[in-house]
Parts: sequence; C-alpha cells; structure tokens
Amino acid sequence: MFKRIFTLMLAISLALILAWPVLAQEESTPTAKALEFLKTKLNDDGGFSTGFAPESDITTTADVIVATALADQDPETTFIAGENTPVSFLEAQVAAGKVAGAGQLAKVLNAAVAAGADVRDFGGQRLIDDLLNTQQQGGMFGTGAFDHCLALIALQNAAVDLPDGALDALIGAQNDDGGWGFMAGQASDTNTTGLCLQALAPTGAADATKAGLAYLKAIQNEDSGWPYQNPSDYGTDSDTNSTALVVQALVANGEDLAEWNDPQEWLLSMQLENGAFSFQEAAPGESILATVGAIPALEEKPLNAWALDVVGE
Repeated sequence: MFKRIFTLMLAISLALILAWPVLAQEESTPTAKALEFLKTKLNDDGGFSTGFAPESDITTTADVIVATALADQDPETTFIAGENTPVSFLEAQVAAGKVAGAGQLAKVLNAAVAAGADVRDFGGQRLIDDLLNTQQQGGMFGTGAFDHCLALIALQNAAVDLPDGALDALIGAQNDDGGWGFMAGQASDTNTTGLCLQALAPTGAADATKAGLAYLKAIQNEDSGWPYQNPSDYGTDSDTNSTALVVQALVANGEDLAEWNDPQEWLLSMQLENGAFSFQEAAPGESILATVGAIPALEEKPLNAWALDVVGE
C-alpha cells in the first residue's frame, strides 16, 4: 500500500513539475501582467484615477471593470480595497448623483453589465432609463458621435433595442472620408471611428462600415499602429489607446488582423516590465489609461462583446 501511495505521489509531483512552465507562462501573459499593474493603482475607495490626479475617476473605473470582465476575470474579486471594489465605487457615485450625461451614463451602464449587476437598480437608479432620457431630438445621444456611439454600445450590451433615430443619427454623422469626429463638424479621428464601427457591427450597416474601415486603412502608420488623427497639429505617432480602439473595431467587424499588419504586435511593444503600457514610444512612462485600453484589444474583444456574444471566447 505504501509503495502504491509513494508511486502516486511521485507521479503527481512529476506532473506538477512538468506543468510548471506552462502554468507560469499562463500567469505571465501580457493581460495578466497588465491586471497586476492595475492592482497597484487601486484606491482605497475602490476606484481608479486617470493617472493625472490622485482622485478616483468614474469613467476610468468603469473602463477597468469592462476591461477586466473582457479578460474573463471578475472585477469584484480581482480588485478589493477593504470592503470596497470598483463596482461599489460606481454604485456610490450613482447614488450620490455624480453620474450624468450620455457618455458617463453609457460607461457606467456598460460596466454594470460587465460586472453582472442589476442595471434596473444600480446605486438606486435605473441606468437604462437614465441613458435613454439623454437622447436628443434628431436621435443623437450626448454632444457628438463619441458619446453617441458609447451610448449605443451600452444599450446593445444591455439587450435594449436602439431607439428610433439612433442608427440614422450615427450614419448621418459620418464624414466624407468615412470616419467620425468627436463632435459634430469636427475632423475624423480614430478613437471616435473605432467606437462607431463597434456600434455599427450588430446593425448590418455595410456601406457605413466599409467606408469607416477604409478611413482607418488610409491612416494606419507603417509601424502598424494608429495615431489619434492624421493630419494633426499634435503629431501623428501611433498611440496605444487609438490603436487599441481600432483593433476592437476590426475584431467587431470580423476583420483578419494579419491583413492589417498585426497591430497587436505594436501594442505589445508598448508594454513595460511592470505590466503597464506606455501611451507612445516618445512617452515611455506607465499610463493607467493606456493599460486599461490595451487589455480588451489584446484579448480581441470589442466593447460590445456581450451584444456580439463573444464574451468568454
């Protein structure tokens, strides 16, 4: 009997030893490293700052929740500060009346969906109704295409039919070059275009999608990343946030990333030893916002992954 037990224990030990390199590799994936970095930035109230000021920020915290869920991790167990979590932080902000406007409401609604929370009673508010009430005459949510597309993505994830005029407003805001600008009348940028192409993905609006993808193709840099705008008075170097949003748009619309020169490889080149991502090569320091933005792109998950039914894949 002892010999059989000893043999079994030896076999198990050998199996664990042989498996250790694989386990270690899984624990040190770029996404895992990024999440470990973010753990060091968790504030005592359960929220995250932008990195530019110490106080917790509502939209950044919402983005962390979504990114964590898209990495198949539970936001409430991944980040805990005493009795506080990112979800409880957002609930407290909603209860205090600090969440307002289409863009902010959309991000919080998306985070609530990602966390599996009850969107009908989140911080004492009905988030879907609050967001729907921000739609303006003409169908637009918020002050421009950026807020509008955030709102559509959140409603899609919450399994809410887009209200009348919302899709027409999105297509009507498209610029002649195929992209979308942050505000009405502004030049196209990759961030807004990336969001709007994700919002379009479930709608079947093929012509608008084709034009949007053509705009992104036309301004992709040789390093395979994207700038915020091109032309731009502020430079056209690739940046992590813009590239990540474009990658998500490509994934949402079924594009083969290899045919776009593997932009994820450029993203990976921006990760630092501590797991954080830099915003640009010319600004190599750690960035909370760049790190949060990179995670869903590395996981190849769009922001409306729940609507597109690709969560957990």
